Amino acid sequence: MQPQRERVKLGNDRNWWRVLPVLGALGLLGLMLVLTFIPSRLDEADVDPTAVALLGSATPSIQPSPTLIAAPFPTRPAEPPPIRLLPDKLGEIRVVTVQPELVLTTVPPKLPGDPMPLPTIVPVIEPAPTNLPASTVTPLPAPTARPTPATQSQRYAIVHSPAGHNLVRIDSNNLVSIAAVDAYAERFMTLLPAQQRVLIPRNQQLVALDLATSRELWRYGLLPKTALDYTSHLTLDQAGTGVYLIEINQATMTWRLSHLGLNDGILQQPAQHFKLPAVDQLLLTSTGHIWFSTPETLFHYDPATQAYQEFGSLSNATILGDGRQPLLGVFRSPTTLSLINWATGDERSVELDASPFEWMPRAGFLSNDQTILVVDSAAPPTSSFSANDDYLAYDLQTGRLIATIKHDMFSSLYPTNSADQWLVIMPDYVSSKRDLSLWNMATNTLTQVVVPTIIGDNGILWLGEVSGAPIEPLASEFQAAVTPLPSPVSIYEQTPLPTILPATTKPVALVAANGGIQRIDSDLHTELLADFVVHTFPRYNQTPLVLQRPQARQWQMLDLNTQQTVEWQFEKILSTSELDFDPLLAPDYRSLLVIVGQDLQRSDQFTGSSQLVQINLQTGTWNILADSWTWPELQWAKPIALHGDSAYFLQAGPNPQVLWRVQVGPPFQATKLAEIPSVVTSDPAVSSYPIFARIVISPNQRWLLYPLATANKETMLVKVLDLVEQQSHELTLPLIDLVSLSFAPDGERFGLILPSLNPKHDHYVGLYEFAQQRWYQLDAGFYANSQDQFLWSPDGKWLAVDFGYVGLNRRLSIYNTQQPSLALRSQIEPTEHRLLALDNDGKTLLTGQSWNPAFTQLTWREQEWQTEWRMAPMEIRLETIRYLYPR
Repeated sequence: MQPQRERVKLGNDRNWWRVLPVLGALGLLGLMLVLTFIPSRLDEADVDPTAVALLGSATPSIQPSPTLIAAPFPTRPAEPPPIRLLPDKLGEIRVVTVQPELVLTTVPPKLPGDPMPLPTIVPVIEPAPTNLPASTVTPLPAPTARPTPATQSQRYAIVHSPAGHNLVRIDSNNLVSIAAVDAYAERFMTLLPAQQRVLIPRNQQLVALDLATSRELWRYGLLPKTALDYTSHLTLDQAGTGVYLIEINQATMTWRLSHLGLNDGILQQPAQHFKLPAVDQLLLTSTGHIWFSTPETLFHYDPATQAYQEFGSLSNATILGDGRQPLLGVFRSPTTLSLINWATGDERSVELDASPFEWMPRAGFLSNDQTILVVDSAAPPTSSFSANDDYLAYDLQTGRLIATIKHDMFSSLYPTNSADQWLVIMPDYVSSKRDLSLWNMATNTLTQVVVPTIIGDNGILWLGEVSGAPIEPLASEFQAAVTPLPSPVSIYEQTPLPTILPATTKPVALVAANGGIQRIDSDLHTELLADFVVHTFPRYNQTPLVLQRPQARQWQMLDLNTQQTVEWQFEKILSTSELDFDPLLAPDYRSLLVIVGQDLQRSDQFTGSSQLVQINLQTGTWNILADSWTWPELQWAKPIALHGDSAYFLQAGPNPQVLWRVQVGPPFQATKLAEIPSVVTSDPAVSSYPIFARIVISPNQRWLLYPLATANKETMLVKVLDLVEQQSHELTLPLIDLVSLSFAPDGERFGLILPSLNPKHDHYVGLYEFAQQRWYQLDAGFYANSQDQFLWSPDGKWLAVDFGYVGLNRRLSIYNTQQPSLALRSQIEPTEHRLLALDNDGKTLLTGQSWNPAFTQLTWREQEWQTEWRMAPMEIRLETIRYLYPR
């Protein structure tokens, strides 16, 4: 039926209607011109149109609009504030002398409840700005071989064979066995031909012998050793009349420092017992002082004052030197070596003649006179694999590269008494033996020392050159094989830790088992809370919702908090293949979007094979919104966000990916927001593997992020869409996979490990707040990037960052993210605890064991993690956990 029109008189001319088409055409043309030149409210960010096409046409038409825009929402005009840096130093920490079972006492850091950042420390030793005296470094001569010292020198090795470990002397055509030793002998051995003394470890005892009489002088019991202990060792004291020993008791993680007389083995003072922070490498000086490193920081410990202090940042945890040499060396950056006089604290930097983009320092070695540095370099991760790496030799007076040789990754290198003469062991793949050669840096040549058949199948664990007469084989009792160290016990065979019951029984976890959800209590009691489970939906700071299917036609959503359910039925029975098992729960938990693979109602207008259904979780009613006839892309699209009447879908495909906004109606309308290339870059010069363009959504479904390529091949542009306010802004990030973002449970911020522009740090932990568009740097150091390193409290206020293995322990830091500051920094034993949950108080952890699940609750109290309770092992897999209760 046509609408009635009002009759209009235009004078007496009866042909007035003939001008109407002309007037209409002119009006339509004017309207089109006005619309054409009206400014768009969408932002005009500078994005390469070939990299992404963002389209504004409504569908169901599948033809793309020819109009390109830069973003689906207008960009916020406000500029993001600059990055805020948080102090990451702890202040002075003092170590008191305790018995082995006691713990480290420290100046307490701020507790999680205190939002103030931690104070910075006042170093005990201030690095001197002046260079070390020139007399401490011998200049390199002209490029001729340095003269061998006038005194006689012998070469010794520790070799390993199926029979055990032996100290041997290397002759030109023979290996002369001196004594059988423990597996870790190179760190607890001193050869002193001039004093007619030798110290060797046998059967976990340090044995001193008189070389003139081959008589045993004394023995000293060593702490039990394991294959994981690489830091315990000894050094000759400054007077040459005694030795210092530093050892770790791995049962209590307590260090023992002993000072023994060389001739009688008597303790010069009572042995000291103490704890240190997580140690990566440790150097014991001839005065009994200790220098140790974490992957990013150097520390000094003075037993006289019982305090340790931070001594600057590192790019590599390696500490060079043997404790008897006057200097120790550390890498402040990949190409900056600092030589520190450990007695005075004076420091001199040497800039090495190399670019950090040309090689990566894997290890370093100092010549005995500390005039030459050899770097074991590895190719950068982005370069192609090469079987040969490089030994690079540098003059430490000038930093100049003086020699280089290729070596196999299974090679090893040892200095001799001549600074430019080094012993190199390389595999001989032709003879399946090992080749021992002398590297002359003056001529940059290798000369074979002994033929590979002399070494045979023995593994060489240590090589050294010692001045003096040759040491002859010891008495037969010292030739007898020692008792080998206990074989490491597989983590799957370790004895479970003892059970500690809490004062009252409490729920611990919800796990998926046999098609249902079970609750596990602290007394190991289990209770079935839901069966016929199809899907679980996490919720912010509370137990999940559970989708059940008790009968073929019956569906229901169960709230585990209230035990209330809402039920509905479909007219047809859906098979497993016809149901999308990744339905979308609205952030207010009031509705559910699901795509089904058949026609649900024969009496309606929707007949397509894929149908979009919205279920009201308040009433149980459901409604079909669209099908694949009205919107063909529904067959390949997946719902990712829902706010009111607007739903967002991702249509995954080979290339490109398509982002849709759907007005669920009525009327239903689908708008294509963006076409996003599937790969950000596949350039092998930038990355050895493709960087895929992942589209990620925050847990509250408010923030949607996707990456785009930029002209700078080493970075990417990340579009951040605010789906609530219908605005957008941009981030520039290095080439990463966005799945590595760790969102807070409330969805308003995320954590990410980013590469640092500071050459003293490799990466830093960044915290980004969406609403304020603000970055915070939480910590800096050297570690890999992994989403598993982040653990949020359920309310999103606290963030625990696991920095991975640092020495024998793992370092764990906890931050207040709402008032960004460091709350506490600690260590946690890696073999006992896999971090599972952080409580809303910011100082209670729930941990488990991957190989033998046993939940343990730890509380930060009195400056250490204390065990509150521990459950007996259970036959469950950690990946089946659906929820962990407040601890």
